[in-house]
Amino acid sequence: MAIDQAVGEVLDQTIQALTLLDLNKLQTLERRISAMAESNLEWNRESFPSLLAKKRLLELVLQNCKSNLDALNRLHGRNMREQWAH
Repeated sequence: MAIDQAVGEVLDQTIQALTLLDLNKLQTLERRISAMAESNLEWNRESFPSLLAKKRLLELVLQNCKSNLDALNRLHGRNMREQWAH
């Protein structure tokens, strides 16, 4: 399998795992991408636009996750302050 296809698959699977909050899958993908990073395989330049689009989608998903996590942390902090106040 060409490295560009493998990276595309990892990006797709990462987006899906983040959507499902699947930590085990994310850890597996992390190991897989680390192994690919150590390889010296050639990239197919024609795949770059597709890979960049997937990368941008992943960045959007991550930004959304961060925003949601920040909101949950604020709500939790406020809830804890209210509980301790009583």
